[in-house]
Amino acid sequence: MTSVALSYRNSAFQDKLRRNWSAYLANIVLALPLVLGSLIMFLPLVWAVSFSFGQPHEFFTLPPPVIPSSFRLDNYHGVFERVDFLRFFLNSVFVTACVTIAQLITCSMGGYAFARLRFPGKRIIFILFLASMMVPQHVTLIPVFIIIRGMGLYNNLGALIVPYATSVFGTFLLKQFFETIPDELEDASKIDGAGFLQIYWRIMLPLAGPPLATLAILTFNSSWNNFFWPLIFINSADKMTLPLGMIYLRGQDGVTNSGVLMAAIVLNLIPVLVFFLIFQRRLVEGVTLSGLKGA
Repeated sequence: MTSVALSYRNSAFQDKLRRNWSAYLANIVLALPLVLGSLIMFLPLVWAVSFSFGQPHEFFTLPPPVIPSSFRLDNYHGVFERVDFLRFFLNSVFVTACVTIAQLITCSMGGYAFARLRFPGKRIIFILFLASMMVPQHVTLIPVFIIIRGMGLYNNLGALIVPYATSVFGTFLLKQFFETIPDELEDASKIDGAGFLQIYWRIMLPLAGPPLATLAILTFNSSWNNFFWPLIFINSADKMTLPLGMIYLRGQDGVTNSGVLMAAIVLNLIPVLVFFLIFQRRLVEGVTLSGLKGA
């Protein structure tokens, strides 16, 4: 009996070990394409940072070196010497902060209204609201330009904020999340005498941290890298944001200085990376929660 038990135990151990190795190898096979894809996507960023510290002649060598022969800060000094880079940076911070805060407020209120309030024509209004996502912004460029000029915001940072003060996608994202919150929480608040604004402020918003963080990341990235709108509405150097300012930097000498331009690109990337690293844990959670229940 003892030998039979030992044989059975060894066989069970070998089967378990074999299953563990199979699962381990399967994980490696599945993770390998992700690792290779990450390296391919990460390599241009590494080259950008490397070039920003390198010498001008290294930009024209083939293959380009991943690590420069010497690390120099001349390119970064050149960014601040050629243009008022700090002014571009502050303009971008101001516009991006205003757009992000405005969208968090308006989209959360709109999402709550579509998800929880009852009013005539709500479904039709929501369908028309979503249909506006199908219209390219270039189609509405001339009407928006006339409106912005009529408001006296042409060549003003307000022209970059007002058109993006709300978002159809953000409203839809938060509507989907608010619909997953149990009705009992809202019913209990109504019994206690809370109104719609109190329920929105004290119940819904504290629970909406993940989707709000997701919307903040997406809005921050979109507003920070927005080039088309500043190109149309801004024509003064002191009102330019970073994307438009880098084009202005490129044309200062008539000949592109690749090192200086690459240093400006790296400086432009830093706030986006920092903001994403702060809120990236909430990104996947927010997208997952927003899709638990259908529209």
